[in-house]
Amino acid sequence: MILKKIKLECFTADAAIHKFFPISLAKKFIPEWFKSIPPMGEQTATIKHCDGFHNLYSRGWVMPMWSDLLLETDKEGGYKYQYSGSFESYPGGNRGYQPIDQHSSEQLGNKFLDHIHLKLLSPWIIKEKSGVDFYYSENTWGIKKYFDDITILPGVLNFKDQHTANINMFLEKKNNKFIIEHNTPLIHCIPLSEAKLEIENHLVSDQEFKHLSHISAYRFAFMGTYKKGKSL
Repeated sequence: MILKKIKLECFTADAAIHKFFPISLAKKFIPEWFKSIPPMGEQTATIKHCDGFHNLYSRGWVMPMWSDLLLETDKEGGYKYQYSGSFESYPGGNRGYQPIDQHSSEQLGNKFLDHIHLKLLSPWIIKEKSGVDFYYSENTWGIKKYFDDITILPGVLNFKDQHTANINMFLEKKNNKFIIEHNTPLIHCIPLSEAKLEIENHLVSDQEFKHLSHISAYRFAFMGTYKKGKSL
C-alpha cells in the first residue's frame, strides 16, 4: 500500500505553548539570515539558489523551543539550568520528573568523556498512525547562533510505537553560560516518505496529557522497553 498522507497529531497541556510555539512545517522556519543574503550579480549564485537548501525546508516539521533556557556548564562536567518559567509551570513538571534528563558517561560507553549529555524533555506528545519513520536531527541552518555551544543528536524514530520527541544534545565540558532563546528551531524532523505531511496541534487537559505521557514513558522492563512495547 502506497502511503498518500502523513497526519502528525501533536498534544500539549500548555495553552501558551499551543498558541505561541506550535509544531509547524519546516518551511515556516527558513532562517532570517538566509532571507537577508543579497544577490551577487548574474554570474555568481548565492546559497539562495541551492536546491539542497530549498528541498530541505520544503520537507518535515520543526518543534520550536517553548521557553528561554539558561544553561551553565563547567570543566568538570557539572551543569545548571533555568527555564524562564517557574518549575511548577513547566509542562514536564506534572510528569513526576525533572524537565531535563541526562545519560551517564557509562551508558554512552565512556566514548564522550569530554562532553555533557542533556535531554530536554518535550512538552509535546506526538502520534502518527502509519508508523512511517522520521529522520530526527539538528536544524543546523536554523541554529547558527549556537554552533559553538551545542550539538543536537540525530536518530530515526516513529510516532506509532512511541510518542515522545525529546531533544538530546551534547555540550562541551568547559566553563560556559548561554541562553537558548524561545522559538529557536533546534530540531528538524523529516518523514522518510514522499507522502504529504499534515500537522494538527491539540490542546488537552492536564489529566489527558498525563495519561498520554504515562503510556509513552512508562518503563515496565529494565531493558528493551521500546521493542517489548511494540509486541504488546
